[in-house]
Amino acid sequence: MEKMRNYFRQSLARQFVVLVTSFLVVFVIGAASLFLYQTSLTSTFEQKKEQIETKMKYAQEIERAFNQAFSDARGYLAFNRKEFKLSIFREQENAQTALDALELAATTKDDTQFLLKARQFASYYFGTLVPQAIEAFENGNMQKVLSLSENGGTASIEQFQFQMKTYKNKLTEQLDAEFQQLRNDQTTAQTAFILFIFTILTILITIARMMMRKIGKPLNELAKVAEKIANDEQVIYDVREATNREDEIGKLANAFNKMLASIQEKEESLMAHNEELLAQQDELEVQQAELEQALETMQAREKELKRHNEFVHGLSSSLDKQDVLQSIVFHMARIMEADRGVIVLMNDEKTHAAFGLSAHGVEQFLTYIYNGLHQRLFEQKKPFMLKREVSASEKGYHEETMFVHDIFLPVLSNENEVEAILVFSRFGGPFSDEEMQEYVGLTKQISISLQKIALYEQSEQARETVQHILNTVQEGIHFVDKNGNSKIVNKQMVALLQKQSIAELEGASYEQWARGLVEQSDAGKTLCDYLQSIIFNGDEEREPFVYHLPQKRKVIQVYAKPLYRNGERQGTVFVHRDITKEFEVDQMKSEFVSTVSHELRTPLSSVLGFTELMLTKELKPERQKKYLTTIYQEAKRLTALINDFLDVQRMESGKQTYDKKYEDLVSIIENVIDTQKVNTTIHQFHVRKETDKTTVLGDRDKLAQVFTNLISNAIKYSPEGGNITVRIYERGNRLCVDVQDEGLGIPEEAIPNLFKKFYRVDNSDRRRIGGTGLGLAIVKEIVKAHEGEVTVTSELKKGSTFTVSLPLVTLARGGDDERETDEKQARAHVIIVEDDENLAALLEAELKDSGFRVKLVKEGKKAIELIQKEKPDAVVLDIMLEEHDASGWDVLKALKQNEELAHIPIIISSALEEREKGMALGANSYLVKPYQPSQLSKTILQMLLNKERQGEIFVPLNEEAN
Repeated sequence: MEKMRNYFRQSLARQFVVLVTSFLVVFVIGAASLFLYQTSLTSTFEQKKEQIETKMKYAQEIERAFNQAFSDARGYLAFNRKEFKLSIFREQENAQTALDALELAATTKDDTQFLLKARQFASYYFGTLVPQAIEAFENGNMQKVLSLSENGGTASIEQFQFQMKTYKNKLTEQLDAEFQQLRNDQTTAQTAFILFIFTILTILITIARMMMRKIGKPLNELAKVAEKIANDEQVIYDVREATNREDEIGKLANAFNKMLASIQEKEESLMAHNEELLAQQDELEVQQAELEQALETMQAREKELKRHNEFVHGLSSSLDKQDVLQSIVFHMARIMEADRGVIVLMNDEKTHAAFGLSAHGVEQFLTYIYNGLHQRLFEQKKPFMLKREVSASEKGYHEETMFVHDIFLPVLSNENEVEAILVFSRFGGPFSDEEMQEYVGLTKQISISLQKIALYEQSEQARETVQHILNTVQEGIHFVDKNGNSKIVNKQMVALLQKQSIAELEGASYEQWARGLVEQSDAGKTLCDYLQSIIFNGDEEREPFVYHLPQKRKVIQVYAKPLYRNGERQGTVFVHRDITKEFEVDQMKSEFVSTVSHELRTPLSSVLGFTELMLTKELKPERQKKYLTTIYQEAKRLTALINDFLDVQRMESGKQTYDKKYEDLVSIIENVIDTQKVNTTIHQFHVRKETDKTTVLGDRDKLAQVFTNLISNAIKYSPEGGNITVRIYERGNRLCVDVQDEGLGIPEEAIPNLFKKFYRVDNSDRRRIGGTGLGLAIVKEIVKAHEGEVTVTSELKKGSTFTVSLPLVTLARGGDDERETDEKQARAHVIIVEDDENLAALLEAELKDSGFRVKLVKEGKKAIELIQKEKPDAVVLDIMLEEHDASGWDVLKALKQNEELAHIPIIISSALEEREKGMALGANSYLVKPYQPSQLSKTILQMLLNKERQGEIFVPLNEEAN
């Protein structure tokens, strides 16, 4: 034992190891005990929890089986389906299985009591109640079924369900109690662990204090002595106490004592060493100079790297081609220490940038880029250097001979083609091979940057193309991402959202762009919900949504389509389509149905009513005449309505034809007024003719229809009577006709819609006035076809004025104008194809008297040959020719199929009433025999004048409207 104590006294390390080992043993034993205790608690709780959860699972299975049996029993009694009956007994087996499993897992008195009650109920329910109820139900004894339910059946089920619920609650409470117990035990264990840690820390502090007393005090004394020695003070050190120790401190004290003795002995030796150290110091100063030189080299390298970094940053900091090129040439010149340089792209524009060069020098370089030294770059695709004498223009004020070193560098693309060249000049000295290799590496970086810029420009061009395409689309297109942020819009969408430019909407959040749209529309929250359901909820099946913009008077339909990429939804494309016209058409259709129903039924009711009276009653002759007159008037009214509908249909389909001739507008208006006078006795008609030039080129019947509609409206909409004034006057080169009444007038807001189909002013004064709303629409189309226009001014309660403006035609009358007309007629050549000699002679005499040159021919084939030879200005053609080698129809077809002759006007002169066929085959006019010969002269003259007005480009009169 003594030997062991000596063993530990001789070493501080061994003493420390013993203390630390003891401490670790205590710590490990305590920590292990606490860990085992904690593990035991957890294991015990998990075991009990598993038992309770197992019983809970079986209890739930029992409950499910019984509930399913209850449901199947009710289903069988309600619907008499056999599968319900079979399911009852399957659930009986499931319930019995679950009861057996619960019995194996039972551990408490509550478990046993519940099992006993459950088995009793199962025996009663499946053994007694269900069989009796099924038997009674199958025998049709529903009274017994009800009796079984009322006499304990329902009560027993409810009691079992209560017991089931109570048992499950007890299991839950038992699990909660076990969990609470686990928490309490864990709290105790945590408290014990805290106490254990506190104890361990106390022991550790105690050990530290022991070691400090045993080691720190003697070491402190040694340190004080060492400090005195360092200060060259007299030292008296008592080493008896320290040297009595057998450990390292004792050994250290003995060694220190011996050291003091040897210090003095070796002082002279130290002085010698001092001189040697001075010599070493000189050597270190030399090494320091070398290090300073190395530092300068490193700083130069750092500066070079900084330039390289600036060069790389210049390549990547911008996608603007010109900025990048300017950055390249500037930073390359700095890296090379070149005095000037240039870079040129080998594209069509020769995009370039220069450093230290004049504009003239750059222009000269670009002019001769494919000549001289540069061609070597395109052929060898390798860099090269050149030393040359400085020219006089480069020397400046220097007089001695100087040299400049040029370096030529190609920038190669991925296809190994030269996409740019760099040329730099340096006056200070040549370029080394190492520098050349470095610059080649830099050109590769330049190539990558240029390729990146090219890709960016291509993508920008593609983006701009897509944007231009979107801007040409009439609908408003709007693409938003999954968060509702605006990504792509076109100009129509910008206008719809009332923004100034596309840039305002790019990147705008949902709240920013949706607010403006919702505030404009009358849909409000409904539109907002529609947008949110598609953007944020991904509702892809929503139907298109229609909303109105009251301020713009527009109706917009919006529909949405999701945009996917690689199966992932990227966002939604909204298309806002302006359906205002379609909406108005639908409204007009509704108004049309309503109007037509009213306007047609009213006269039909009168016709049917009076017809029935005449068929069923004996009426006096005067009464019959009155009724027939009424029926006739209503039938005319129906005819007028139907004609209006047909006129509108023909105008919209482009099939309306006009037989335009030179007509006197005054006679047309007077005839219309004479016709309209019979419809009123309270109106006075006045015609004010303020010009003698009243001739227009037009269709007499259609012009009569225009003024009939206008004057009829003037009568209808001045129900109190008054003056209706028709004023005819000139305004410039237009002939104007005003139709003025003193009636109800038209509201200002209704005037823009007045000439729309089916539009009628809606107010109480007009409800009793009938009409389809087509009259003014027909007026506008007819006037438009005559190259005119119709306008209206009105004042409520004072009347309205409709103004029709048509091109004015001045016919030549007497003097020089008459001679000019005669000259035109004399120059005009007409061929008459007619087999009746007497009629041919009459027509020839009429045309010659009118100043035309005339030739006659009887046969069809000869007529075709003569027309091909002489190419007349007009042809008068009979259909039924005496010679049957070719009829008039054959002649007409042959002329219209010949491109050289198709433009010649053809007037058919025939006894056959086949006007439609003739006009369809290309005839320009159709005269039915007999007719006045002067009518033929007038027709030909009108054609020639019309041809002159249209610059010798003849348009058939009957097709001008088309």
